[in-house]
Amino acid sequence: MKKTLFILLLLISVLSLAQGTRIIYEYKFASSLEKKDSLETELMYLDIKKNGSEFYSRQKFVSDSTRDAYFKKQIQTGSTNFNFRGGNAGKVGFSVSKTYPDFGIVLHTGIGNSRFLVKNENPVVWKILPDKKKVGQFEVQKATADFGGRSWTAWFSQDFPFQDGPYKFYGLPGLILELEDASGTQSFKFLGSKKFDEVVKIEKEDIGSTRGGMVVKTFGVPGGKEIEVSEEQFRKQWKEYKNDPVKDTRQILSQGNMKLTLNVDGKIITDPSEVLRAIEKNQKEEIKNNNNKIEPALYP
Repeated sequence: MKKTLFILLLLISVLSLAQGTRIIYEYKFASSLEKKDSLETELMYLDIKKNGSEFYSRQKFVSDSTRDAYFKKQIQTGSTNFNFRGGNAGKVGFSVSKTYPDFGIVLHTGIGNSRFLVKNENPVVWKILPDKKKVGQFEVQKATADFGGRSWTAWFSQDFPFQDGPYKFYGLPGLILELEDASGTQSFKFLGSKKFDEVVKIEKEDIGSTRGGMVVKTFGVPGGKEIEVSEEQFRKQWKEYKNDPVKDTRQILSQGNMKLTLNVDGKIITDPSEVLRAIEKNQKEEIKNNNNKIEPALYP
């Protein structure tokens, strides 16, 4: 009887993995080190399938899907009137993809107008501790790791047939349900799980998009191509951007075949020098105020 039960449970786990499971997390974070007590919240999805997983912001996905559906509809109807104003894209612009069984990990993120595909080069090294507790109905165990410039504490459950977790984290004998860094400014909390066939149809109807299942990786500019870089190359790109955030815009304007117009507090700016100064001021303020990245080791 026990052997039959074990085979049945194993079969259920295999079928679940083949169909695909969506793990839902609440991500709480402080964008700025100066505002540690003002945590922002974003709903995150970890979509797990047979060959890998995708981790991304639900709000970003909805925003991109709405945009894609709009342009697709306009093209199909032969309209040349494109007036898409966008929507709330959320605060989290990055996504992470993992491949099974080797757990190759790729970060999809952006710097300015450029999109990057950054291959992870440093595996997470866990220390599993004997501490246990309950997260909802699930029994979880404690583990710690230093990764990406932070010290993390995870609580994982063997009630799930996945050795995965939020962001780049994986490698524990179960699914990570809770994860928090030592500063308390970055944390993930398990909210629930669903099979894809329960959520994809609903999302298609709500969004009006043909996208479903795994998330499209090229977030941001429609059709934007990702540049594949190493972690060291990405750090170099970030340093250059911090020093001169309008370098690309300056090069475009110097060609003389493009003009930019800005509306700053009701004032229309067309002079290229003024436009550059306004953009540079805005970008430097954004860099200053968004100084608590989830992986600070990538953003020196």
